Amino acid sequence: MREVEQDPTKDLYNEPNIQGLKLRDLRYADDTALLSTTTEGLHQLIHSVKEHSENKGLFLNIKKTKIVNTDRCKRTSDLTVDGEKVECLVNFEYLGSKIEGNGKCSNEIKRRTAMAVGQLKKIEKIWKGQDKQTNLKTIRACIFPTAIYGCEGWTLTTADEKKINAFEMKCYRRKLRIPWIAERKNAEILKELKVGQDWLLNNIKARKLSYFGHLKKHDSLEKHILETRLEGKRRKGRPTRRWTEDIKEWLQVSPTEAGREAQKREVFRRRVREATSTQTCQDE
Repeated sequence: MREVEQDPTKDLYNEPNIQGLKLRDLRYADDTALLSTTTEGLHQLIHSVKEHSENKGLFLNIKKTKIVNTDRCKRTSDLTVDGEKVECLVNFEYLGSKIEGNGKCSNEIKRRTAMAVGQLKKIEKIWKGQDKQTNLKTIRACIFPTAIYGCEGWTLTTADEKKINAFEMKCYRRKLRIPWIAERKNAEILKELKVGQDWLLNNIKARKLSYFGHLKKHDSLEKHILETRLEGKRRKGRPTRRWTEDIKEWLQVSPTEAGREAQKREVFRRRVREATSTQTCQDE
């Protein structure tokens, strides 16, 4: 990628400009995501990467190369490399998480909870004959981590929170072998298990708030993107919920004030505990 950055045609890449920072690629191990604001710029960037890679004996696999348009794109990208068309998708899986072109995470939450339910079915034989608390620890250690993987990057709506709570209760009912026709209330089941209300949702909030505090305490690309205002105007209509709106709602302060509190580790940890422990007082 160093040669790509020094290529004479780099002005044609049309990469996103985030307050002076030109972001043309994101790299993790052997995965690379190329970024451009136009179809022509992306075409030039892909060909430049392909050319410089082949000079070092590395060849671009077109079948594994995918294009994802954001919701701001007016038309679908139609690119070909060596006569082979690059597939265009509405979402793609990256580092275990499903990335949506519109930036929403509702489908990812559905996907993760569905995977966790599949894991739940596989271990049903393990907890037969085990006591309730042992089974509860098994669910928290083996099932819930699958469901909330990557939750630090989620932007939660009211509907998403209801889905998470419904998934949590589904796990508890399966563990206790309670059919839906039993007509037992959630509060009764939580009391039997000695679990606070919204336990899983509060853990998601705690992880996201901790991640926010980590970003604010260190200089990084994520912090730069988080604190930067992008150029341009918003579209008409209700704006999409932002990632920082969760922080503002949970801590009851602005993201700027929350960032100042994050500089004091113990103070911020106390604020996180207060924001996520309001309904977990019954938990062990």
